[in-house]
Amino acid sequence: MNNIGLSYLPFTGAYSIVVDMSQAKPGERVYLPDTPVLSDKFITGVFAFWSYDGNIQDPDGNLIDGNRLYYMNLTLVDLENDDFISNVPLVYFSFGGRQIPVNRYLVLPNCYITNNYAASPANHVMLTFFYTSKVGNNELSPAGKLRIQSMNVPVYSNSANRYYLPDNRVLVDKKFRNIYSTSVFVNTTTPAVKEIVAPDNSFLTLILRSDIILYRFPVLYLSQWNFPFRLNMDNLQADLPSSYIELSQNIAQTVGDKVVFLNFEYED
Repeated sequence: MNNIGLSYLPFTGAYSIVVDMSQAKPGERVYLPDTPVLSDKFITGVFAFWSYDGNIQDPDGNLIDGNRLYYMNLTLVDLENDDFISNVPLVYFSFGGRQIPVNRYLVLPNCYITNNYAASPANHVMLTFFYTSKVGNNELSPAGKLRIQSMNVPVYSNSANRYYLPDNRVLVDKKFRNIYSTSVFVNTTTPAVKEIVAPDNSFLTLILRSDIILYRFPVLYLSQWNFPFRLNMDNLQADLPSSYIELSQNIAQTVGDKVVFLNFEYED
């Protein structure tokens, strides 16, 4: 249990901001506010406020909608305008859940949250940024090169039931430390407003040259936001255009026009 929370992310301070999502339409980006206090801080991690009680107010009276974290995605952008964390479901940053190291200086006005819930928008999201003043010594490396790249795998009603992954040039020859799927089963879309197939109806096969690396790996296993659980891939590699998704047989011919949404974590 020693990897819960920020136990492996040293920090010397933290600062919370609130993002108003109340007017966000499905697929719309809401950029984070310019926060001078954080402009020169080396960010080690981010928490998104989450509570079983959906009616929590912050000290200013804003309603914090932690229950909708499943239906929003976060993109973080660094000083080089690199969106190194791209459209990751916000629930992966939730308090008490699977924490993703950041270890970069951020340009907050270039970072954004995308609303993916068609029924109604969220209210406000509270984000807490953890930072350190110890960059450059032996306590924390300033060059944390973790990256997370999102991918939409289009699926459609098809008797063949095999959907090849797109040829994403960013991910060529990369060694994957983890792959995340969406964490919800209904009523969510991608940031491009494409409906997502439930992870328990999707199965992933990864191919490297002629070798099968993962065979019919349940995408459900990639939904690993909850508490200390995380997969530990040992520099897994794959030829993505040769790899594919299959769906549960009972939905393969009636699924319509949807996507399987994945996030690939790797280091440069």
